[in-house]
Amino acid sequence: MASRKLSFLEFWRSKKEREELLERANQLKLLPSQLRQLHSDSGVRAALQNSRLASLLPPCGRNVFRRFSPTSLREIQQPHEAEEKEPKKKKKKEVAEKDKPSGDLEAGKPLPFIYGDPPSELLNTPLEELDPHYQSQKTFIVIGKGNIIHRFSAESACYLLSPINPLRTVAIKILLHYLFHFFILATILTNCVFMTLNEPPAWSQTVEYVFIAIYTLEVIVKLVSRGVCVRRFTFLRDPWNWLDVMVIIPAYMEIFVSLGTFSLLSTIPRVLKIITVIPGLRTTVVALVQSLKRLAGVFVLMVFWISIFAMIGLQIFMGSLRQKCMMKLTFNRSDETEMSNWDFQAYINDPINWYHRPYHTDPLLCGNGSDAGVCPEGFYCQKGGRNPNYGYTNFDDFGWSVLSLLRVLTGDFWENLMLLTLRTAGKIHLSSFLVIFFPGCFCLVSLFVAVVAMASVEPEKVRVTEAKRKEEEFHRILEALKKRERPEQAVSEIEDGENKSEEQKLIEVPEKDQRSCSPCLFGFTDRFLKWNCCGCCPRLQAFVASPFFDLAIVICLIINTIFMAMEHYPMTMHFEEFLFTGTLVFTMIFTAEMAVKLVAMGLRGYFQVRLPVSWQLECYLDPYLSPYLSVYLYPHLSHAQLRVVRLARWWWSFQMLLKLMQISVRAVRNLTLLLLIMVFMFSVVGMELFGGDYRDNVCRISADCQLPRWHMYDFYHSFLIIARVLCGEWIETLWDCMEVSNDAMCLIFFMIVVIVGDMLALHLFLTLLLSSFSYECVTAPEPMEKNKDISRLHTAVASIKTWIVERVCPLQGKKKHVIPDHTGRKEYLALDLTSDQLASEHSTLSGDHGNLTGKYHKTESQRAPIADTEIEFKTPENEEKEKECDDVQKHPEVQQDKDDEDPKRNTPEDCCSDKYCCCCPFQDIDTSRGVGRVWFNFRRTCLTIVRHPFFEAFMVVVILLSSVALVFEDIHLPNRRVLRVVLEKADQVFTFVFLMEMLLKWIGLGLRRYFTDAWCWFDFLVLDVSLVFLAAGSIGFTGPSVLWSLRALMPLRAVSRFQGMRVVVHTLARTVPAMVSMLPVFLIVSLIFGICGVNMLAGKFYYCFNETADESFLSGDVENKTECMILTMENFTEVTWRNNRLNFDTVSQAYLSLLHVTVAYDWISVIYGAVDSVMVESQPIYEHHPSMYLFFICFLIVSSFFTFNLFIRVIIDKLQRDKICFFYFEGKLIFMTEQQEKYFKALKKRLSKEPQKSAPRPQSRCLAWVFDLVTRPCFEVVMVTVICLNMLVLMVETFDDSILKMEILYFFHFTFILIFFIEAILKITALRKHYFFDCLNVIDFVVIIAMTVALFIPDFIFMYFFSPNAIAVLRLGRIRRVLHLIPFTKGIRKLLLAFMMSLPAAFNISLLLTLNVFALSFFGMFNFAFVKKEGMIDDTFNFETFVNSLINVIAGVFRLGLNTRETMLYCDPDQENPGTAVRGDCGSLVATVVFAAISVVVIFLLTLHLFIAVLLETFSSEDAGPLSDGDLQMFYNTWRQFDPDASQFIQYSKLSDFCDALQDPLRIPKPNTIRLVHMDLPLLPGDKIHYSDVLLALAAQVSADQDMDALRGRMEEKFTAKASNEPISSTLRRKQEEVAAAVIQRAYRRHRGAEEA
Repeated sequence: MASRKLSFLEFWRSKKEREELLERANQLKLLPSQLRQLHSDSGVRAALQNSRLASLLPPCGRNVFRRFSPTSLREIQQPHEAEEKEPKKKKKKEVAEKDKPSGDLEAGKPLPFIYGDPPSELLNTPLEELDPHYQSQKTFIVIGKGNIIHRFSAESACYLLSPINPLRTVAIKILLHYLFHFFILATILTNCVFMTLNEPPAWSQTVEYVFIAIYTLEVIVKLVSRGVCVRRFTFLRDPWNWLDVMVIIPAYMEIFVSLGTFSLLSTIPRVLKIITVIPGLRTTVVALVQSLKRLAGVFVLMVFWISIFAMIGLQIFMGSLRQKCMMKLTFNRSDETEMSNWDFQAYINDPINWYHRPYHTDPLLCGNGSDAGVCPEGFYCQKGGRNPNYGYTNFDDFGWSVLSLLRVLTGDFWENLMLLTLRTAGKIHLSSFLVIFFPGCFCLVSLFVAVVAMASVEPEKVRVTEAKRKEEEFHRILEALKKRERPEQAVSEIEDGENKSEEQKLIEVPEKDQRSCSPCLFGFTDRFLKWNCCGCCPRLQAFVASPFFDLAIVICLIINTIFMAMEHYPMTMHFEEFLFTGTLVFTMIFTAEMAVKLVAMGLRGYFQVRLPVSWQLECYLDPYLSPYLSVYLYPHLSHAQLRVVRLARWWWSFQMLLKLMQISVRAVRNLTLLLLIMVFMFSVVGMELFGGDYRDNVCRISADCQLPRWHMYDFYHSFLIIARVLCGEWIETLWDCMEVSNDAMCLIFFMIVVIVGDMLALHLFLTLLLSSFSYECVTAPEPMEKNKDISRLHTAVASIKTWIVERVCPLQGKKKHVIPDHTGRKEYLALDLTSDQLASEHSTLSGDHGNLTGKYHKTESQRAPIADTEIEFKTPENEEKEKECDDVQKHPEVQQDKDDEDPKRNTPEDCCSDKYCCCCPFQDIDTSRGVGRVWFNFRRTCLTIVRHPFFEAFMVVVILLSSVALVFEDIHLPNRRVLRVVLEKADQVFTFVFLMEMLLKWIGLGLRRYFTDAWCWFDFLVLDVSLVFLAAGSIGFTGPSVLWSLRALMPLRAVSRFQGMRVVVHTLARTVPAMVSMLPVFLIVSLIFGICGVNMLAGKFYYCFNETADESFLSGDVENKTECMILTMENFTEVTWRNNRLNFDTVSQAYLSLLHVTVAYDWISVIYGAVDSVMVESQPIYEHHPSMYLFFICFLIVSSFFTFNLFIRVIIDKLQRDKICFFYFEGKLIFMTEQQEKYFKALKKRLSKEPQKSAPRPQSRCLAWVFDLVTRPCFEVVMVTVICLNMLVLMVETFDDSILKMEILYFFHFTFILIFFIEAILKITALRKHYFFDCLNVIDFVVIIAMTVALFIPDFIFMYFFSPNAIAVLRLGRIRRVLHLIPFTKGIRKLLLAFMMSLPAAFNISLLLTLNVFALSFFGMFNFAFVKKEGMIDDTFNFETFVNSLINVIAGVFRLGLNTRETMLYCDPDQENPGTAVRGDCGSLVATVVFAAISVVVIFLLTLHLFIAVLLETFSSEDAGPLSDGDLQMFYNTWRQFDPDASQFIQYSKLSDFCDALQDPLRIPKPNTIRLVHMDLPLLPGDKIHYSDVLLALAAQVSADQDMDALRGRMEEKFTAKASNEPISSTLRRKQEEVAAAVIQRAYRRHRGAEEA
């Protein structure tokens, strides 16, 4: 059987197997006797002549490790001298024929196991070359610590020092010594500390000279040991050594000349030198650089699409953001002098004439459209002045348009850009964002994430492949050694070795599990703490091991957490003493717990408990170390907060989060360290580049000319800016930087930080997400028998429940309640082979070979033996998977879909349940005659009507019409009487229709079926709300607005009518339980940080506020609350002691503040309040406590990074489980309907084939010439080039173009229109009607007409529509035709194909998202129409109309919910709203909570993240699609090389070379022997193999959707001759025969040896 290629997520799920494989590969080692036999026995060498590793050994009888001596140098020089005398042509041929260097002997890799360990005296000593490729070159090797290979050039270093020179030998020893590396690392770190000094002391220059001397010494050592640059492996041939050159050259130059900002040329390499010193970092960087090759395609695609979007934005919104409200002027018409001297440009550019809103630095923008923003009275809208945000937010030229699109792409302050654009250009342009910008940017981001995730797999796959090859080589060597030994000795050693290995495996695994702690700690406890003081106290041991002991500890931990959460400000003395007493009591309890455990378990047993590092310290050291931590680290932190972490021992979800953090330290430590190095480097570079500019030009960005909070004058604040950029907020700091410094320099710096930092952060996030991705432990808790702590806790709870039932309930106490035994389940033996391997072994030894012809003709039959075996072998994991899949199949929605497909679907079911019929006997009537039959027929008619497609379509239309009617129920409805009457009548009609639908379903489906369907319940709820609304309206009653706002659920009734959205909702419903299990984890993490925040910041957010000036007092004017109260008592009633809206006075307030930080809404005020905090009841001081920034950074890392990682992993794993169950049991995809699946497969086959010509060639000679011209690839390339030139012309357009430039651009546009018009005429002439069969040609035709019309009437088109040049961007779609001509675009084509494959699922999710947005818009319009205009709510963007509400919902749903809540704190509940009976501008608290909760749960947390999961699944699919004609042509050409006679057969011995010579996706690289054997290919007489067998087997590996008959037919067109191909055997059977022969020979030799003895 051909092994199937693992998919993306399947590969990461096999983490345990991969780790075991890599560990085995690293521990491969031959015994000394085996090494001697391998190095000296020529018979073993002959048997291993095809082995890759054995071919690297020296000839038999020759020492493996030999010192590099003068004789060795002469032996190397002689061939080189002979080569120099040979002709150049002959030399080139020999060089071309030389073998490639061995990958196992590369520099930096450990020595292969076939050489053994070198003698200790030969370490760090020059040795002769081992690689045959380098033996003919002037190189030698040095084996360092850990048997690491280092390769050097044998040429004289610096033309003076030969390899045997003592000075060079000493330099090599110094270079490879670990103390030298440690010394260089310490020097670099010390130098980095001095880099952080903003104003270094005077003696720092002397320290700089010391650093330069040390770096110079390092370079000298490397030059002496390696040489300069003449040969390979010299100093300058290593790119990492260029960092040393870049360090010392600018350093010496700066001694004599001041370099200024160019001193960064020395600073950056010094920081990057850390990568070369720390082991493993260099490998990580190389792997990241290699992964960039896969990202090249997506980078090109992103640049292409961003350029397109930027050109569209340039053509549509050019100059629109310059429109602002300006003061109206009145002139005295009699004074002509004043009018003639008035400068209009100076007037509109003067900021004094602009209208500014309070607390806004930018003027109020406006537009001249009917749906644009309006100006207040006395002002008018005029285009002039600079753009918003220091003039950097605009679409005036291509560069600024790209910057604006990057904001949308990265999601940084994009809502501000959209609102500003809509305010000036009009709300109609919301469609530009919804149709073009948002979907395009979202898909690009998802595409980028998917490709980065797949690129992160490549290094791991290379490691696994290399480990498999090494293990295979090791077994081949062992097999060859055994064959050369004496039979009886070989057999005994083999049996002893196997038994020993099995025993070691069974013994070592438990030992490995027990030694989970660090070796140092285990050695210490094993040596000094191995004693047992409790041997005489079995009762105490039983007490500690009792489940009730764990339950008591858990209860104490929970009560202690509640006590900590009760702390608040202000507290009474009595309550404070109460909390202090409780803390002491709990401390005594946990101290007693530790003492009892020490006595019962002993020190060794106490420290042997398997606990993660996260809570080991708290468990062991809490009673002793924590008080000192609270005193010396931070006086406000209580040691009791560490106890909350202990709950993870009995809480699986919390335990997973801590394990995830532990894995991040171990698995991705190199990547994390690399990210920290980059953050440090960017912080230093930013401080040196822009620190002086922030100091000198601070008045440009600060009104009081003081440094703002976000600057780069010192290292700490520069680090904070880099951290903020990594969190996704970079645009505001970029504006400040460009305002105080050079624009180009700031753009380059911030773009590099965004790209590199986000790339590393994304790599870290995905690696962390995937590194611990296992099927068993991600979403499902460990079995009870594996997690003994949770098992004991469940046992204790079950025992208490049983006791309560038996004691309290006497009637039920007689029943025997059996406690489920979680520990008594059957233990499964942990075998070394997986079930798939067992199945393959079983099929190998007992496969059916009687029907070789059937195997030859059908690929499916080849899998039959394996499938049967796999059914027989059932592991606990498979049983659990089958059980889960059974649960999915029993899901009510899935069961309902099956019931709908029942052929008896038109037969009505029982109306009521059996219990109701028993209570009401008159319901049980005979339906075969009389009234019962009439009733039955009537019900069947109703059922037929309900299930008719036309009825469903009619109801969908009614739902849509009722939703459209809700649009008009805005704030202006009371003033529109006619419209109000029409809507009332329409509402009555809609309600009547829905009532009739419900009655029909009641009668047709029956009450039981109706009320057991969730969708029917939803319809019933919405209908009840409508009925209550009509009834209350008829009597003039007005109830709470929240109840009436439930009518906003009306659009969601359409979900049940569309199968695609139903599929998505069902999937969401299945993922909700898994996500809900992770929600308490986020709450407990926030609780821990909230308690810390309360301890540190409670009561410190108060400040003295001047209500008249609407500003707070400075700390120099008012220092504390007492002075503020004195001002109040002195009749300054406008002075108040006010608290911040977001504070940490209580745990609930801390939750809310941390929630703002998590969602990045108004989080700046929370952080600023914490940083300015001083003491309780003290006036805040500007940045008095800047270290508080680190508190919130730690919170974001833990809550947003790790917790969000856990959420995403749970979602993806749950979707994977459902996908497996649905695909294998139902044959369906979880996000697609049956019709969409058909479209998916048809589109997949269509797009995988190469385009074919559909238009016939004309018969006329002239038309034929034109046809040949327009169908040539070069013609298409030329036209695409012209299109790109047209786009370049569009890019150079700006808002401030001169008249001359506009005339030149007009000429270019006219030229391009003429060229495209000629092209269209030629194509229509040649292709005739077939021209319009291609959609790209139709787009060209429409663009030509639009641009031609716009050429003559441009003002009319631009005024009523938009620039026609924006339509010309559609022509870029023709680039798709030439993508196959560009070599590096193969990855881009695959990405586009994958994106097309995801469209059906993406459409379903997008449609559901749209309905949710509409429902939230209606809900906001009904509840927040009269909310006070503050914050994000103003006169243009509010909830007064549906369009405004829709824009606000799109701009930020959850942020609007928080903003509405905060507005309620400072609103007037008695405010009158003219024209309506509604009073107040506060809104409803209940509606606000519902609004925010729905927005988070439904839209952000579920739908959007689910959309990302769909894209990840699509791009990581292992199905490569059907083979294209190019793949078949490649197979045919390769086959001709191995079969020059076209006999259609090749020898079986050539099969391995043939599969290795193929190209992807059919290629199977060497070593491929095992995979080819398991293909079970039929063998024909003469050990030959037919081409069709090989092709079908390889095609089955590529994709499971291959049409084998069609594939064979397509290939037979190339092989015209027919050949007889009756098989006589197969590759699998041949391998079985060889194994059987070896067993027989071994038994025969054993028998002969026994007879001779």
